[in-house]
Amino acid sequence: MKKVFLLSIITVFTLVFTSCSNDDDAVSNATEEEVVGTWNLTALEATDGKSDTTIEGTTIPATFKAVGKDFQTIVTFSEDPQVVTSEGSYTTVLSTTIAGANDTQEQEGEDFFASEKWRLDGSTLYFGSGEEEVGYTIVELNDSKMSLRYELNETVESFFGTSTVSATYNMTLSK
Repeated sequence: MKKVFLLSIITVFTLVFTSCSNDDDAVSNATEEEVVGTWNLTALEATDGKSDTTIEGTTIPATFKAVGKDFQTIVTFSEDPQVVTSEGSYTTVLSTTIAGANDTQEQEGEDFFASEKWRLDGSTLYFGSGEEEVGYTIVELNDSKMSLRYELNETVESFFGTSTVSATYNMTLSK
């Protein structure tokens, strides 16, 4: 049961790009020209992670945090057309606490932008299109650094059961 739950948390972590953003600390003057270019992924983390997974009528609460390391990922924002791609790898260290038991696992991450459309609207950077479009709050943006944040609050159905997951995700890209 513990392995099944850990797999569901890891799956949720890799699906974090299905969340919506919160723009309380947003940059107010972001421009497309500042976003366009090649960036290196330098930080990726999930904090304040909480999950309640219901399997066959039993709810299992958990907390988690995830921190990236060994970044070898390049993210490119093209201008015309506005497409974002990534290539390379990184490692995610996922720490969970389930029913008082702590566990830490490492998972190899791969390209997380598979040629998706992007657009900028104020302080929100959107990825995808239509119903699949997701907004990230731009917390910092200058010539050498872009910091993105989003709040995950999702219910995910899987063959394990139903998981309600919340966390704050932060990503930093540098030139």
